[in-house]
Amino acid sequence: MIKYPHSLLPTLTPLFASDSLTLAQDSRILFYQLLHVSEHPAVLESAYAFIKQQLQAVKQYPDADFSLAYHPDALDKDSFHAYSGQLNPQGVQDCLQLISPIVFTELGWLNTIVQANTNQTPLAMAMFSVMLNLNQGVQAGAFIKAELLSAGIALPELHTWAFAQQSAIPDSLFDFGALQLALGQFSSEFFPEILGFNYAYCRAMGILEQLNLSRQDNHNFSQFLNARQQRLQAELPKLLNIIQEYLKLFEGQQVELWLRIQTGYCLYRQQNERCYQQLKEQLDCSLSPKQLLIRLLQRITPQAIGHHAKIKLAGQSLDTWFAASLFDSEGFLEALKQSPYIDQQNPADSPLLKLFEFKGPMFGVLNPTEKNTLKAWVCAVQTDLPFKVYSPNADTDCEISASLKTEGLPDEQISRREKAINFSKLNQRAWFHTLVNIEHFPAALRVAKQKVHKVLTLTRLLRRLPFKRYTHPAFNTYISDVYQHEVKTYQPLLAPPGLSKQTYIWGIEQLAPAILTDGCWLQNINQLQYHPTHAIGATLFKIYADELGSGIMAQNHPAIYQQLLDSTGVNLPPIHTKEFSQHAGFIASAFDIPCYLMAISKFPCAFLPELLGLNMAIELSGLGKGYLRLAQALTFYGLDASIVNVHISIDNVATGHAALAKQAIQSYLDEILACSGEQVMQQHWRRIYTGYCSLASVSRGFKVALVSHVLLKRLAMPFKRHFKTNLTAFS
Repeated sequence: MIKYPHSLLPTLTPLFASDSLTLAQDSRILFYQLLHVSEHPAVLESAYAFIKQQLQAVKQYPDADFSLAYHPDALDKDSFHAYSGQLNPQGVQDCLQLISPIVFTELGWLNTIVQANTNQTPLAMAMFSVMLNLNQGVQAGAFIKAELLSAGIALPELHTWAFAQQSAIPDSLFDFGALQLALGQFSSEFFPEILGFNYAYCRAMGILEQLNLSRQDNHNFSQFLNARQQRLQAELPKLLNIIQEYLKLFEGQQVELWLRIQTGYCLYRQQNERCYQQLKEQLDCSLSPKQLLIRLLQRITPQAIGHHAKIKLAGQSLDTWFAASLFDSEGFLEALKQSPYIDQQNPADSPLLKLFEFKGPMFGVLNPTEKNTLKAWVCAVQTDLPFKVYSPNADTDCEISASLKTEGLPDEQISRREKAINFSKLNQRAWFHTLVNIEHFPAALRVAKQKVHKVLTLTRLLRRLPFKRYTHPAFNTYISDVYQHEVKTYQPLLAPPGLSKQTYIWGIEQLAPAILTDGCWLQNINQLQYHPTHAIGATLFKIYADELGSGIMAQNHPAIYQQLLDSTGVNLPPIHTKEFSQHAGFIASAFDIPCYLMAISKFPCAFLPELLGLNMAIELSGLGKGYLRLAQALTFYGLDASIVNVHISIDNVATGHAALAKQAIQSYLDEILACSGEQVMQQHWRRIYTGYCSLASVSRGFKVALVSHVLLKRLAMPFKRHFKTNLTAFS
């Protein structure tokens, strides 16, 4: 019998900042904002509504058979046969560019599959292991980017609005990409759908596999696809086992959950086939010269701004044309066609073409292929075919502007629903419960960001930089000095510890909220993979994966600590329940550290410098005297010191987490220096050091409370003995 609700059985509807999901918008906007969810958490309302909308549409999916009863081998029946098809692109690079929104966000639905509320849940950990396995080897996004670059094609960076503006890419592919990202924001709420979605991804022939590119002249692509297919197929038995175990776990809800798993499976197939059909229609039709030129203009005009202020076309400068938020390629070409730049009688001799010849002012701007594209359009201006260009209406333009400039929601938009739970007034216990289950309380994100700002502002006022000017040698020396001080001050335990066994057990209990959420400060670090800081994110994700035992429960830090708690007789409810945060044995300040760590984890892009410094402080803390003495004391009393020993080992400054933390900081500052210069780099260093000091700042109250408890207990002992003696005498 399950005493508490399971963390993977959704029982709550997410609480948003408005009573109704009113932020419905174009999937391109949704796609862009989900890439920047750290800065725009209000987009979660639209993401949730979008998922619900897509799941509802699955019911009209012609191949969906929801009457299939569950049995262990049901996933191998006809209704789950993989869809097969084949695309025949005329240009390999063009097709790779078209599918980029999907492949660049692949596995986005697993980005938050393990959070603080599920870090000891075997099924979530098993899915985390699947994610790690699927991420091994060359990823599709990296491969496609390399293929395009080798052909001289540079796509806009994924995180930019220009990427989402690519009108040559069908809307359906941005729908699919947005869906993958949206599911990753609600991994507990849609866990059954994600199970089916992921199973279909590994089993079905995806868009990438449907490309007819495995010819001998595409040997590299063929090799890549073969390795990719082997990796996907290897996970199918594991996924099938996870699905079966999930349904066994909730026998009373098996029918409902099995339906949801099938829906997730069909959702992937539906999205895949819809994209396939749109791509097939587009690829089967040769692009006109005008379509090819529009694609070229959308790629190069953003870089042309600032060079054409004096050149007029249809009454406005070229810079004005190019700087528009959505470049009007149709209007631009129509104006160009009517201008003196085009010789209507003899198009091949048009002045426009001469601009790009040797000694012309635009020589070298276009390569030979691009010049041929321009010439083909000039020579076919009277016969070109119409081409539909994506262009949101005026209302949508207003939504774009507002949504990209606003962080969170203004106070007047906070609904009665949110005010019913005033997150800013919650005590630390209730705030901890909210943050552990933040997926169900996205309306609390605004307050979470405010609280992080408050901690960092206070820390900034109190901290003192260790050196005036950052350099790598100075930083190396500082970290080495901090570590060596702890090592040199360590003295082996030669006598019984100064604190009693019961005091240590009490301390173990007080640390439970922090250690049972170990790694939580990095639980959303995968957001960085879509940004220029993806290499930094990969380093930090390595640390997060280690904290969770890389999917192996026996090596999972929270699970190791849970074993210590169990062995000492400290019985706590599951961490995601209200009963845990209301546990009478905890002092209030026991929640200070984990609340701060979970809050900042939701904004890895906005607070990346501070997060880098915080991570350094966490990985360095305890190394040397702290951990060594604690391990000896626990062993002396016969308590399991595994959690301490694993941190001594894995956090080491040579090759462990402390080394990775330092490497991430130095790599980040190198990038800032290269891109923005010395002054900006020093500003970012100050932010990093503020984050480093914030751990001590937020820990201060907890440490004082621990010491006060021990001192008060010691002072109380003589009074207890005196009272006991007098009571005996009186008897």
